[in-house]
Amino acid sequence: MKKGADVLERSCLQAGKTFIRAGEGNARAYVIQNGEVASFVMEGGNKVEVERFGPGTIIGEKCLVIDEPSPLSYETITTATVVTITRDDFQRRLNKVDKSIKTILDHAIKKISDYESAEIKKAIKRSELDDQAIAMVDDLLSGLSNDKKKKYEAAILPHVNALIKEINIIKDDTNMDKDDTNQDVDQEL
Repeated sequence: MKKGADVLERSCLQAGKTFIRAGEGNARAYVIQNGEVASFVMEGGNKVEVERFGPGTIIGEKCLVIDEPSPLSYETITTATVVTITRDDFQRRLNKVDKSIKTILDHAIKKISDYESAEIKKAIKRSELDDQAIAMVDDLLSGLSNDKKKKYEAAILPHVNALIKEINIIKDDTNMDKDDTNQDVDQEL
């Protein structure tokens, strides 16, 4: 290695560690070398997982180019080794490239932002679905190509979810009626 070469910091993060928090400033990106990391948002006091990442994935890369907080938090699912890239180091390297590369990078960052927003919305929407409805639709659509699966899932999952919720309401009402009947019988005895 030549004298003065840049060396990136490597860290080992224990399982369950949140190392990027939504809304907080973060001037770093991370390359996952091993382990698994999940992104999540908090919705109504509940943690909603958005996506999982494994070895070779870069997370937080948007902050290397633009100075705004991440809309996502990131937490290790398993112990993970990550390489840290700071904004300063990235900007120093970026200053050495052609302006057209910077323009391309700006467009790529816009696409990443749009993708993140769409994935957050999908995760929140999916978290509102009943697990039984998801399992039922997954079973029903197994064996279909991904394109067909997405098309049919989008069309029927909301209806199956509504049906399952109504069935659960009916079950709850039936159980409440049984409890009322049992209380009436107990009082008569």
